[in-house]
Order: sequence, then C-alpha cells, then structure tokens
Amino acid sequence: MKISIVTLHRVRNYGSSLQTLATQNFIENNGAEAEIIDYYPERYTSLGLLKRLKNKSETLKNNKILLLAAQAIISISYIRKKLVFDSFLKKYVKLSPKTYRSEDELAADVPDSDAYCTGSDQVWNSHWNEGVDRPLYLSFVPDDKYKFSYAASIGNEKLSNEEAEQVAPLLSSYKHITVRENVGVGVIEALGLNAKQVLDPTLLFTGDDWQKYTSDKYRNKKYIVTYNLHHDKRIDEFATALGKKYGCSVYNISYNIHDIIRKGTLKWCPKIEEYLGLIRDAECVVTDSFHATVFSILFHTKFFVIYPEEASSRLRSILSLTGLESSGYEDIPDVADYERVINFTKADEILNTERKKANLYLTQVLNEIQLLKGV
Repeated sequence: MKISIVTLHRVRNYGSSLQTLATQNFIENNGAEAEIIDYYPERYTSLGLLKRLKNKSETLKNNKILLLAAQAIISISYIRKKLVFDSFLKKYVKLSPKTYRSEDELAADVPDSDAYCTGSDQVWNSHWNEGVDRPLYLSFVPDDKYKFSYAASIGNEKLSNEEAEQVAPLLSSYKHITVRENVGVGVIEALGLNAKQVLDPTLLFTGDDWQKYTSDKYRNKKYIVTYNLHHDKRIDEFATALGKKYGCSVYNISYNIHDIIRKGTLKWCPKIEEYLGLIRDAECVVTDSFHATVFSILFHTKFFVIYPEEASSRLRSILSLTGLESSGYEDIPDVADYERVINFTKADEILNTERKKANLYLTQVLNEIQLLKGV
C-alpha cells in the first residue's frame, strides 16, 4: 500500500524538514509505503524568495539600491540553507521521482498511489502560503481517490469568507481531517466538516527515537541556546541575562549570517543534526519556535517560550496539551524562574496517550484504504 504525501518539505527550515521525516516514518512504521510528492513551487526557491524580499518592508520596496544590497547579503544565507536542507532531504526523505512546480503539472501527471495525504506544518495557512495553495488541499487528486490529512495547521483562529468559500469544497472530498492545533478543529467545524486534533508528527517519536539523527558536537559545552524566529529583542535580552547569571555562553541559532551582530555566538544555519544537538545538550532553550519547543520537551531540556505578538496559537496549544503552560510567557521572564522544575514526566505520559490515539487513527485510515483496494 502506497501513501503519497504533500507537505511543506521545501521551505528549508528545521521544523518543516523534521516533520516531513516524521510523517514519512510514522506511515512506514504502520506498514505502508510513504512517498513525499516533490511539490516545489517557485516561491520556495532561492530566486523566488529573493524576488519576494521587496515585500518584506516598504523601505525595500521603494529603494532599489537598498533592495539590491539586502538581496546580495541574504543570498549568502540562502545558499547555505539550500546546502543544509537539501542534503538532509536527499539523505533521509523519499521524494517522488518527478518534481512539480504547479497545480497544472500535478493534475497532468498525478502521482500513482493508493491514497493521498496532506501532511503537517502550516500547509493550510494562507498568510504563509501567499493565498490558498490548492495543491496542499490535494486539488489535483480526483475526488474518487482516498484523501486524508495528518496534523495540518491552519495558523489562524478563523478564515475569511472568501477563503472559506475556496477551501470548503476542497476539504469536503477528504475522508478524514486531522489538524495540529485545537483552534484548527473549530475552524474546520465552522465549514460544516468534522475534524480532530492530533500530535505534530515530530511528537509521535520520543527523545530516544530522535537520538539517531542528533549530533554530539555540543555535548560537553555549557550554553544557553536561542532560536528567535520573530527577531524578538526580549529573547536576546533574557538569554543574555541568564548567561551572565549562570556562567553560560549564549548560542544563537539563525539562518541569517547578518545575525552575527546579535549578542552571543552565532550558530549560522547548522546542519539539522546539529540543530537537534544544540537543543538536546543546552542548559536552557529560549525561543518563540514551535518545533524548538517540541524538541525541548522531547529531550527534557529546560526551556522558556516568549510568545510572539502574532501566530502564538500553536505554541499555546502544545504547552496546554502537555501541561507545561508555566513555560510560556507573555513578556520577559524573571531570571529566577530558571530554578523552576519542569514536570517532563507528566508531559511524557500525556504524549504517550496521544501517540496511541494517532496510531489508532492511522490504523483506521489504512484499513479503509485496504478495503477499498479489495473492492
């Protein structure tokens, strides 16, 4: 039995790459063949990202000289990202033989499979995807084929009327819909469809399971690590204070070489195995990242989440689910909070229960697919 998966495997960040691998392994561990459809639209390429750089700010949009300078600086980081993330995909992920650039290309040559899955990450976030990205709703798959989702993320608490009108017909052809965040269930139900919340695929595996992908490069160092996706000065301020108080170096994981100006030591786009090692072996993680939070929980690493002003629902959801709400902060934490004890044992128990639910869901899906094959 073969399952073809469409997800955000080409966006070149740590969470997207690791959830792709986890989704693939989850399906294969349950006895089916998994293949990631290599949907690679232009906006994910380095050139596409550079073209869109002018949309990041009004200053760049209106000043060609500054735009060219910014493109020249950031292109160095894009080259590094391509090397790091593409090599990981090549090593661990089973991609379709053909690469598809558009919905038309997919519809003209639909990958042959027994069923089709929309995988995890922010696949249904129209802000992230610059509109409704129809292939991520399996628009290219005929409606008589078996479609389902696993831990898809919408990234918003509600859809506009226009977006709802676009996605409701697409989702109505799914046999089952599961989402990653609790608020996503309500969004789907508002469309008149059923949905359940399941674990992000990276959480389907324990910290021990992830050891095989984790580097020991930083095991004997004493440091605090930040992963600051929203360029939040509060994260840097707090990490610096912790480092000074407890005699730790501060390492900053960043895709951007120009972040060398931040306080602490830049860890510029480390390999994915090193990223995992930096989290596992840190004295403490300070972050606004969902997946940095996930791996802190899995590796039992002390962590602080400082909620970003926008798009914090997925962080709040995972902390609520695991009973670790006290690790989330609206503003800069008190340095004394470093001494608190995190109940990872309780979180492990909750995650084990949720893993069983996820496996039951996939077992149901695979049984249904097998029955259809036998008809």
